[in-house]
Amino acid sequence: MRVCDEFTKLCVESEVRLEAKSQEADALKLELQSLKKKLQQEIENSKVKLEGVAVTIQQLEEDKKKLREVILGNIVKSKISDEKIKQRFVDLRQQMQVIANNPKIDKTRSFDCCVADNAFEFNLKNNRVFLIRGIYEIVRYFILNSNTFGLAGSSSPLRCNPETELDRALGDFEDLLRAKKGAVCTETLNPAPRDISEARDEIWHLLRPLLKPGQGSSDFMAEICQFCVNAFTLRLLSRQSEDRYEFETEPGGEHDPSKGSVEVCGVRGGGDTTNIIALSICGALLKYTKNKNNEASCVLGPAHVVVRAKESESHFAP
Repeated sequence: MRVCDEFTKLCVESEVRLEAKSQEADALKLELQSLKKKLQQEIENSKVKLEGVAVTIQQLEEDKKKLREVILGNIVKSKISDEKIKQRFVDLRQQMQVIANNPKIDKTRSFDCCVADNAFEFNLKNNRVFLIRGIYEIVRYFILNSNTFGLAGSSSPLRCNPETELDRALGDFEDLLRAKKGAVCTETLNPAPRDISEARDEIWHLLRPLLKPGQGSSDFMAEICQFCVNAFTLRLLSRQSEDRYEFETEPGGEHDPSKGSVEVCGVRGGGDTTNIIALSICGALLKYTKNKNNEASCVLGPAHVVVRAKESESHFAP
């Protein structure tokens, strides 16, 4: 009898526990269903938000396009200040002088910058102005005269490869666009965002042999890099105008100083200087304004030259 009572008691307790577990399972099922509903609702809300973000992005892209068109329109309509471009050109020349006369450079050491084309130039070769000339030639080729597409500075003028040929073709294409449609065409081509040329390396190659022993070069190299950045900024600024700006260079020639196209920064010999042989150190900044089918030019920044008096009619300009 006692065994039966114990068994009955165990059965009752088991039923109670089973009932409790069943109720707990039902509660968990309800909670799971509730969580599923909440998750589904959150998914639906996220989809709505995502669609809204997509619409916003599309609207922003359209606004960006319209804003760019407005900006480009304003650029074309507004005249770029000649004084602004001229001042940057003057600043660039001053930076070249600072670099060429850096105290880290040994001014007594001879240098080879491959700029002496004749006896007159060879005699002046170790003059610091010819070091400036070497720097100018580098930055002019690699940065100032590179086209909108930004490829010209990425290859050496001595190399002949497909990239160089492509760059020349793109330069001709840019000139054609500017002639036909004006500055707005080249502005929409998205010019290179930064200087990627070899200019800084070429300048460093020119100056490194002249450094005094034991001198640190990091700050000097940073100065050269900033110089190239400033040249690149000038290049972009000169392309925001309907007018054409040319950074000229001449190996030398006969000049009449009364024309105001040269600024003497060194003189060899004396005598009559009405007609002089001028050796360009830094070329002139010229502006070409389109007038119907022709271009009118003016000198914004005269060339810096070393001059000597013309000796005789038999002398040929270098």
